Amino acid sequence: MKDCKDLCTMQEGITNQILEERNQEMAESIAEKRLEARIAEENYQQEIKAMEASGLKIANLEALDVELATRAEADVESLEAKMNEMSQEPVITTGELDIEKAFLPPDAFILTPSWSAEFSDDDAQDPLTGVSSISAQAVLAGGSCKDKYIWAKGGGSGIAGTGAGKIQAYVYFGFWFKPPVSRFYSIRPLFRFRGYYIVKANDRWYNSKYAKVTVSTWVNVRQYNWKGWNHVDVLNVADDNINVNRRFDTDRYMYTSYLLGGGDWAWISCVIGLYAYARGGGSYAKLDFATGNANKLCVPYCYAY
Repeated sequence: MKDCKDLCTMQEGITNQILEERNQEMAESIAEKRLEARIAEENYQQEIKAMEASGLKIANLEALDVELATRAEADVESLEAKMNEMSQEPVITTGELDIEKAFLPPDAFILTPSWSAEFSDDDAQDPLTGVSSISAQAVLAGGSCKDKYIWAKGGGSGIAGTGAGKIQAYVYFGFWFKPPVSRFYSIRPLFRFRGYYIVKANDRWYNSKYAKVTVSTWVNVRQYNWKGWNHVDVLNVADDNINVNRRFDTDRYMYTSYLLGGGDWAWISCVIGLYAYARGGGSYAKLDFATGNANKLCVPYCYAY
């Protein structure tokens, strides 16, 4: 009972620290985006004056851009409907994890998450981003699988970085591990991705459009102190002329190694990072791990040995 009580006290302290640090980081990210939008607008006005001085008819180009952006938005709606329909049937994975467990070393520990949380720099109501917008879905605490989606939509010409929508979100999973002896331990979480992505942008000579999505995995361990982050991008798709929509169904093990003391509890943070960016009218970026029965994010197990 004492060990359980101590563990609960330790978890409260660690998770409160994580909550405080990530919420501060997200607040700083929002402030940075507002500053970027302000500077971009100032630079844009200078660019427009220079273009008009060279004889370009900006009004005509803007009208053409609006027409093309309207068409692009209709295409996106059609793409989302198609991808959402594909997301209704879950990807079959029954028995896979049980088979994998049979190959583990005899002294391996199979850990399951005891805590989860979500963080985001969602700032959809920011007036400085103009017609660009971003959105995210909340995630409830607890469990090994979560529904999560983010999207970003651009606006205007995108010149000088204007009309850019972007969002960074993180989903945390926390694990407890008590190493029996002092030594280096292999920490190998299983990250499971079931979902899809859309990346769309149509750059022309008279504008500056771009779209990007990134999915990342992160691992850190705390025992006496934080040991240091390990990070891998498992998906990174971006371009100024792009129209890609695909499912992303994959399992990824991330290998890390940490020196841990025997007999003392260690906290393992396993984090999935989601990033979407879209600049310019008609540009769109989405990561969907929430729609239908198929889409989800999971860290069902973390192996330690």
